[in-house]
Amino acid sequence: MNSPATVQVTAPRTLTFDQALENARSLHDRVLTEAEETERNARHSEGLHQAFLEAGFYHLLRPKTFGGYEFTLPQFLRVMREIARADMATAWCLTLASGHNLQVASFWGEKAQRQVFSGEYFAAPMTSAPAGKLTRVEGGFIVDGVHRYASGVPYSTHFCGHAFHDDREGVISTFIAPRESYTILDDWGGTLGLRGSGSNSVEFVNAFIPEEFVLEGVTQITIDAATQAHGRLLHGNPMYGAPGMGFFSLELNSLALGAALALFDEYETQMITRRTVTPPFGPRMEDTFFQWRYGTARAKLDAAVGTMDHAGAMFDEALAAMDTTPFSREVDLRIGLVAGESARLLWAAVSDFLFKSIGSSAVVSGTRPERIWRDLSQWWSHLNTQLSDPLTTMYAASHFESAKADA
Repeated sequence: MNSPATVQVTAPRTLTFDQALENARSLHDRVLTEAEETERNARHSEGLHQAFLEAGFYHLLRPKTFGGYEFTLPQFLRVMREIARADMATAWCLTLASGHNLQVASFWGEKAQRQVFSGEYFAAPMTSAPAGKLTRVEGGFIVDGVHRYASGVPYSTHFCGHAFHDDREGVISTFIAPRESYTILDDWGGTLGLRGSGSNSVEFVNAFIPEEFVLEGVTQITIDAATQAHGRLLHGNPMYGAPGMGFFSLELNSLALGAALALFDEYETQMITRRTVTPPFGPRMEDTFFQWRYGTARAKLDAAVGTMDHAGAMFDEALAAMDTTPFSREVDLRIGLVAGESARLLWAAVSDFLFKSIGSSAVVSGTRPERIWRDLSQWWSHLNTQLSDPLTTMYAASHFESAKADA
């Protein structure tokens, strides 16, 4: 996996939200058909990658300045949810590579952006945990180290990560590096779920990157969007000046929501085609026990969709108000909390109702419900869902700190 695939990009010149949704829906059967192979190969096929390029999916959050469509974040996530409804691992790989158009267009300066957006498409994973080191040299930095869980890296044009400075103890910086500077390690596919998500490790060995590619002393979470988001002025769109925590929660939980909706589709099929195993041995869809499970799961998932969409609307509302009201850390954390509540609702629907009663024969190895369950279980153990608990106290502390300052 040492060289990226060569592709010919033929993305449409213009693309509406409705067209993008239709593109995603039209690829549903293909993504689903290839899901088993995707899991076996630890990434989706080059042919499917080409289809995503031709559908315009890597341009959705790319700034118009550099030929992108500049969709809103909720629109982007709605399209990705459709891909996740076919296969969550495929959507994870696609989303976590294409979604970081937003961060790069927001936080890096114009000089760096003109370089990284010079290609026909941009795709980059962005890992959270710092690893390796940055060594300052004339004109830039030398990068060394291994970064794990680089989701979306198989078809990447760049990599974004965090590293320590070898001469500044405890200082962490965010950097971006072009594809030729790192090696993709063949070490993904052994997890419980999301085996097809292309979350390989990347390795840097004495790799040079120019100084404009490094955001010194800041991380994707701690960066001050009010003072360090160059993209807001460069692109004339407040979206390229939003902080990162709300985005992080919206992105991953939207993919889980797509997978949960897919499991509900499978459950409905079981309701129609299977019979109960206890007297009076009738169709499941006529049995009050299964009807109750089905209806309760439906309500929880509808609530999860509504909650997720509301979190997205909060994100857009915060952007619209930025001329008079800063997109504060408090608001960013609150958006993450709301997205986290959607996650809890969908997980309850899946674990307590759908998976619990779909039946053992429906989740034998190799079935779609079994794969969805494993993918969602892997997501439920992700750092983002773990952060949903401390996020509550972080939000409250931020809120009352603001209230005290205003008093």
